[in-house]
Amino acid sequence: MQRLISNSRSGLLPVFRNTCWNDFYHVRYFANVSIQSASRDEDAMGPSHTDLTDPGNLWEASSSQSEPSKNDILSEAVMKHSIQQILSVLPAEWRGTTFNNAKLLGREGFAKHLEDLIVQKSQTGEKISKDELAQMGNAEDYLRVATNISTTLEIVLARERGLDVSQVFTFASDTLPIFAVCLASKLPVSLYLGDTKSPFSPKQQELLKLLGINLRICPSYRIQPPQPTEVVLALESAVLKNSQVDGIVAPNVLYITDPDKIVPADVLVIRKRMSTPVTTPVAEGMLQTLAGMPLTANIYGPGVRNATKLFDHLQTLCGTPVNKSAKPVVTTVGLSALCSLWAAMVARGGADVLMCSTAYGGSVQMTDIFDKTAGKFRKHDFHIQGARASVVDSIEKELTRLASDTTSLLPTTVVFLEIPTNPDQKVPDMAELTSACAAYQKASGKKVLLLFDTTFAPGSKIMQKVRDVDEDLCVMVFISLSKSVSRGLTTAGTVVANHKQETQDILKVVGDMCAMFDTQAKPDQLMRLVEHHARVEERCRHAYSVAARVGEKLQEAVRETTGYEMPISFVTPEQASDGFTSSSFSFNLPAVQGASDEVNQGLAQRFVDLLCEQAGFKPCVSFGQDNGLVYCTVPATSTQGAVKEEDKAKQAVGGVQLVRLSFPPTCNIEQVTHVISQSVSKLYV
Repeated sequence: MQRLISNSRSGLLPVFRNTCWNDFYHVRYFANVSIQSASRDEDAMGPSHTDLTDPGNLWEASSSQSEPSKNDILSEAVMKHSIQQILSVLPAEWRGTTFNNAKLLGREGFAKHLEDLIVQKSQTGEKISKDELAQMGNAEDYLRVATNISTTLEIVLARERGLDVSQVFTFASDTLPIFAVCLASKLPVSLYLGDTKSPFSPKQQELLKLLGINLRICPSYRIQPPQPTEVVLALESAVLKNSQVDGIVAPNVLYITDPDKIVPADVLVIRKRMSTPVTTPVAEGMLQTLAGMPLTANIYGPGVRNATKLFDHLQTLCGTPVNKSAKPVVTTVGLSALCSLWAAMVARGGADVLMCSTAYGGSVQMTDIFDKTAGKFRKHDFHIQGARASVVDSIEKELTRLASDTTSLLPTTVVFLEIPTNPDQKVPDMAELTSACAAYQKASGKKVLLLFDTTFAPGSKIMQKVRDVDEDLCVMVFISLSKSVSRGLTTAGTVVANHKQETQDILKVVGDMCAMFDTQAKPDQLMRLVEHHARVEERCRHAYSVAARVGEKLQEAVRETTGYEMPISFVTPEQASDGFTSSSFSFNLPAVQGASDEVNQGLAQRFVDLLCEQAGFKPCVSFGQDNGLVYCTVPATSTQGAVKEEDKAKQAVGGVQLVRLSFPPTCNIEQVTHVISQSVSKLYV
């Protein structure tokens, strides 16, 4: 299924040029069903001359004398025809990575709305319109959690199995369905393979134990009935007619047959932290194929030369010399890169991870998962809330505490820092930070790995800044490529190593873990990255400039309206000129004098709501998009969902939580500042 293109310098790179990616995960629903074949049940569906291309006739043909149920109406033929209609009028925003969170339905709510729409149209004979789909709402607000198009695919798969959509999950990975069940379940898991080769080598199975995964591989068709003390999984190819299982693993799909043992909500947490649903182009292509339509989804990958340029550029962005023997690991999403790194640290003997308590919630929850399940992995927090809190002082304090008991420390201590920090936008002094790490390394006798998340400023060349003051420190960079690098057109992540051989050895293990999880960036993702990574530095500079100008106008509006000199948390001009060109800033609006605690606690969200009533503003958690929109969010209730309440509370000033605004490289600044000024005035009327 792959055409391997040889390259004398970089070896072999798989490039997908076939008519579908990974056989579209071998999903078979509708594969052998055509419009004409729907008439095979002619006795039940009516005379042979019935026009089955008309959805109204499809419903009439399947009707009986009694009132039909939803399942009666949503026959294979009706579903197929409806999917054809949906794909022909697919709203552009369904192909995005971030979605308006003003009307979030959840996967189950979205499924109900879509199925109700299909039933309605099948009864009236009307066609599904683009506006109806666009106005329906969204399954979730970010691709990593769920998309409307991947959920539509899951609806189709669920109906094939007679399951609720909550029991069906697609993954951009072959093996993560298995990991998701093992991590979500509190019971041992038995996986029956039939005569299929095990997805894990003996060495990987030993690593799984270190990760806290209790998995028994059973190379057999003789599936033993599930006991209350275990979860029984089987590969789809191993399931026979009378097999009793708790879940079925098909290529890139998990079917949950016992939701009491395999809790869907827990599986969703693992999927959104470790991977994604099937990517949007692949979901669209699968649906096209299953509905008998021509394949037009752009699922293809790049050639070797262009992919190599991407890998080289990622190293340059991070400030390390191009080294083709230490090629960056590129993954399906940012958190899958972090997941592979944490697994690599466990495989190398274990790690203590020191990270900010108010870091991005996804990073916090991913690290918590390892902290709770892996025996050789511990998470520790440092705190930077408040304008006067020093990043380096807080890190140094916690490192001193850790060094006071070296007998309990694991072999490596990872100092994990977002730079600029989220949402405070602080940038520490590199000389002070590296000095603190070196002192700890000497005092504890443990190796230090300095890990930066540079998603806010991918072109900061942070590794060179560290090398300028400490040649010997091991440094790695983690970036969510879903933001500025891809212009928000795909999800992806990367881990990059600096010049140190030890760091590059860690990177190799990261690649091995990524392969085990099957979370390498997919061909369509690599293609989007190849198409858009160039000029990211310029885009970030422009976006910073927009943010700086709007920030000044926001402060002016607050001063004129309330008399309060409101500070904003933003990089300084000097930091921006040094490469930390963040497009986001955060701020605490002044409390309304004499108002109740409840009013002031809701002030931040009220301001976001006022902004998002106007064109050009989007209530969304992301940033780095190049679409002319200002993204508005209250981190405490969005990006920091997994952060402890007491840590989020420390961000509030006068009872008012932080607001974060993120800006594109280009927008109508005059209009944006006008909307912001008007919203400030309305807020304090």
